Amino acid sequence: MIVLYLAPQVRWQRWGEGRLIASAAGWPVADPAVPLVLAVPGEDVALHWIDLPDLAPAQAAAAARLALADRLAESDPHIAVAPGSGPRAVAVVSRTVMAGWLAELARNGLNASRIIPDPLLLPVPSAGWGVAREGMRVVARSMAAAFAAESDLAAALIGTDAVAEVALAPPMPDALDLLVGDFATVTRWQAPAGLWRRWALLAATIAGLWLAGDIAALLRARAAASAAHAETLALARPLLAPGGIGGAGDGTAALAGLAAVAQQRGADGGLATLAAPVVQALAARPGAGLGSLSYTPAGGLIAGVAGGPAEAQALASALAPSGLTVSVGATRATADASITDVRLSK
Repeated sequence: MIVLYLAPQVRWQRWGEGRLIASAAGWPVADPAVPLVLAVPGEDVALHWIDLPDLAPAQAAAAARLALADRLAESDPHIAVAPGSGPRAVAVVSRTVMAGWLAELARNGLNASRIIPDPLLLPVPSAGWGVAREGMRVVARSMAAAFAAESDLAAALIGTDAVAEVALAPPMPDALDLLVGDFATVTRWQAPAGLWRRWALLAATIAGLWLAGDIAALLRARAAASAAHAETLALARPLLAPGGIGGAGDGTAALAGLAAVAQQRGADGGLATLAAPVVQALAARPGAGLGSLSYTPAGGLIAGVAGGPAEAQALASALAPSGLTVSVGATRATADASITDVRLSK
């Protein structure tokens, strides 16, 4: 990691495998592959030790805020609590100061993975105080206190307690981090390698199955319609055979079958009423033939008349006295002949 110190002057140290690799004054060169820990001046951070249970970071900060209510210098400071349970460090810092540190990093093209008050980079002494001196500046830490101040003030705070000279060191993994709450680092989610391709294949598979289901349903519906059309036409054709209408041959049975099909399909009184005049009129015209027959309650009956437009028009004229609404449609070519649609409705 790189540890960047802001006091007493800007300098940095690069650590690896527990040893110091490099150090220099000024700002380091940005290296996204190496985490940057910003050590901020203890003079700008008030450090307290409070006995708290093991809570989520937001809950721990709220509990610390209540415990320190009578000691806060401003109404809404930024508060961070060290992880763990029991007596632990609580940092209080102005939000304006926090924002200033982050802005200064950004101006130098840097991002911090953690922000830690520099007194917490001192090892915890077993007794007394551990002290690091940098000119007139003193950074000090005991088992339940830590601060940074000028030497005269530091001496007054330490009093007659034992003092051991120590050095600042890289932070421990569980050190208090100021990048929490409103200042928490937002990690941008990145898709694992190949995830978009797997999603695309999954979407294509789902779409294929969906489309296949729609096509299958369409084919089933078309097959059912074709079967119904063929059945109706098969029942209607014997009515056109010699003796089919009113005779003793297959025509009577076919007409009864046509009526039964109409009743079964909910078209009783519709299909049968419209089909009977058609087949009777066609039976009277030897030159005309029935090429197709379809019916819907909304659209009525459409008889495809083979024999040319003239035969279709003659059929329409023959049906006029029946009181039905008759119209002649377009003529279309088929493999065997031309078919002209004649539409009938009540």
